[in-house]
Amino acid sequence: MPSRPNPYTPGAGDPPRALVGRDDQLSLANTVRTQLEAGYAANCLLFTGLRGVGKTVLLKEVRNRFLTRGWLATYVQIRPSIPVDRAFAEVALRVSGQLTAGARLARALKSLAKRGGGLQVMGQGATIGAAGGSVDGYRELTEILGKLGQAAREDGVGVALIIDELQALKNAPLGDLMNTVFTLRDEIPLAFVGCGLPYLPAKISKATTSTERLRYEPTDFLVELDARRAVVEPARADGVDWDNTALDRVVELAQGYPYFLQLYASEAWTAANERGEFSLITPDDVRAAVPAVGRQLDIGLYGSRFGKLGPNQREYVYAMEHLMRLRSQHPTRTVRSGDVARHLGKNLTQVSPVRDGLLRAGMIHSPAHGELEFSVPGFAEYLARRQEIEGV
Repeated sequence: MPSRPNPYTPGAGDPPRALVGRDDQLSLANTVRTQLEAGYAANCLLFTGLRGVGKTVLLKEVRNRFLTRGWLATYVQIRPSIPVDRAFAEVALRVSGQLTAGARLARALKSLAKRGGGLQVMGQGATIGAAGGSVDGYRELTEILGKLGQAAREDGVGVALIIDELQALKNAPLGDLMNTVFTLRDEIPLAFVGCGLPYLPAKISKATTSTERLRYEPTDFLVELDARRAVVEPARADGVDWDNTALDRVVELAQGYPYFLQLYASEAWTAANERGEFSLITPDDVRAAVPAVGRQLDIGLYGSRFGKLGPNQREYVYAMEHLMRLRSQHPTRTVRSGDVARHLGKNLTQVSPVRDGLLRAGMIHSPAHGELEFSVPGFAEYLARRQEIEGV
């Protein structure tokens, strides 16, 4: 008997079959679009949240909804390995690449094709890095988006610039980008939607002024009702139900973390497939999924993150885990940064570079001033297991 295709998508950035718990964020993006289409101003929209909560999925859905309405919309993810000027030159190319031959918007770019330079737009084709020249990504981005936006306004639409991992930009290019956006939005219908880790607002405030033009919206873990929907709805679409006890257990294990919900549900589905034809996910399927998920997390999510840490960073996270379980009867998920420093026999100034590096990497975050916790559920338990094995 052939197995059923698995409806769950635990891969990073892969869209779930049921996008739940993000109605408020999608509504805000829709408001930005309708404001601009009506000729009114709209704030730039920035989603913030921890890794694994679905920010990338959210941005891609926003992009798709703009495209459905006829907008020129492009999504780009900032990567440290790609020079920033190259990345934003490619943004301009992606937007222009959505044009059709002979379209009004394509005609608006003909002058750019004649000018030459680092980036040339020629109808639907383009080249980056012409001989003897380097790409000035922001200048090209400003000029091309400006011309696109002016023409798009005649069609009653606009240009949507949708950027992921904004916190990966250094302060100078981040400031250049935001100033470019602030300038363009006063001239053309430009929707700017981005996302980043929780410290993004503080980073942007250091990189640029005019932050009152920004609207920050948190993207958090899912509440219980939405967590249940994320598990149940993909299965139901394929004619499969979840036993209530099995569903309760997956929701409990995942703690509202979207990636965990997809992973536990996916492994439970795999376990059900192994017993043959099925129409119900049972508690036994979930029990079979738990060790499989544990192996994946220890080798993949937890292990890969730990492997990137330097010696001082490892010492710091071990100290955090120790303080979290110090009181065995009342363990806590948060610690005070001052307590970590004291545990290491140092002061806050001495350990702040290590702490800040962990914050920038998304390993830890600060839910309140002076408090720290691990960004991914279960990481403290992973550290405890690792220390026991290594005899640390």
